[in-house]
Amino acid sequence: VNHPPILSPPSPLDVNELLDHTISFLTPSAADLISCALVARSWVDPAQSHLFRVPHDRNFGYNIARSIAVSLFRTLSEKPPLARHVREFRLCLPLHVDTALLELLQGIQFTKLQTLDIVYFRMESIPFPEPFAQLFTMNSLKQLRMYFDVPPSPSLMRVMQSSSRTIQHLDLVSTQGLGDFPSTLEQAIQIPLKSLRLNCRMEYDPHPTTLKSLSPFGLSELKALAIRGGDIAPWRLIETKNIPVLKISNVPSNKRTPVDLSQLSNLSILRIKFLLIVPPTIFKTLATMVSSHRIHTIFVYFEDYMDLVRFGEGSQEGDLSLCEELDQVLSSLPLDPLPSVEVEVEADKEIVQNSFPRLVAKQMLRIIPFAGYNGQLSWWQVCKLVRMKLG
Repeated sequence: VNHPPILSPPSPLDVNELLDHTISFLTPSAADLISCALVARSWVDPAQSHLFRVPHDRNFGYNIARSIAVSLFRTLSEKPPLARHVREFRLCLPLHVDTALLELLQGIQFTKLQTLDIVYFRMESIPFPEPFAQLFTMNSLKQLRMYFDVPPSPSLMRVMQSSSRTIQHLDLVSTQGLGDFPSTLEQAIQIPLKSLRLNCRMEYDPHPTTLKSLSPFGLSELKALAIRGGDIAPWRLIETKNIPVLKISNVPSNKRTPVDLSQLSNLSILRIKFLLIVPPTIFKTLATMVSSHRIHTIFVYFEDYMDLVRFGEGSQEGDLSLCEELDQVLSSLPLDPLPSVEVEVEADKEIVQNSFPRLVAKQMLRIIPFAGYNGQLSWWQVCKLVRMKLG
């Protein structure tokens, strides 16, 4: 009698989704991902997917050596199956850009690139390399991040005018303003953004003419906005009632204009990041909150532990330290129900509780683990959550 062969039960790792999820836990370790790729043929693709998803994360800092850049560009150019795994790509200009790198870049077939990260380190503005322009037009592109040491060059402005209409999230960081080039909003093709972060790090006059670099993008459908002060936001272009998430990064200065929260009628999440001190302008911002707001979460992030010590218990800055005043204001907001106040700082739980006794008494305080420079949730993670909830 011929008996049918006994089949062993299928392994959970034969299910592609489970295999990919399992390997995802090894993403921080390139060595482990390489080992996974050698286990079996079915493991190769998911291991490579996580290894090349964000290839620049394998290098520390923005300024990678030219030899590393050449090796990465050549690998992605000569092996298209690896390039299709890349979801986020960083270009540092112009420290290691030359003809060889530009030629290699032109040969890379990014088919699923979602985030383009441009870092523009330079003492003076230079023409934007033409081969990079093709990356701005990719239909898979969702996020565009740009960091400038100088205002954007006219050639980069022209490239931005041809950006893909699939871009939903824009991040502009500049140490010297955002440029002032002849470009009219009426003539530009409007690309509707879901989130926008504007960060001018120096005390430059945020006159509306300096925001012409936003001309290709429409701001009427924004769901999340991150700014340094009320004066840097192009409010006349924004439909404020549509914004549920606002992030404010305060500089230790009274030069920034407070944000008028009353015009953000549907605000539900307010995120505040303090740099060096708690500036008085933040209290003027919180004073614009009205009882009709339905804010359920206020996230407070201190960049430095000394921020809390300097303006916490024992401060000699007067009868009421700024941190104590923050505790008083947050615990007395005209909201019903009162929001949850999530505080993140590199300090012991007892120190945080002593700094916010009123929030503790009203059971509003929630202390979350310190997660480094960008906080527990980066701006892009916040935007991802907004994307999941609001589309």
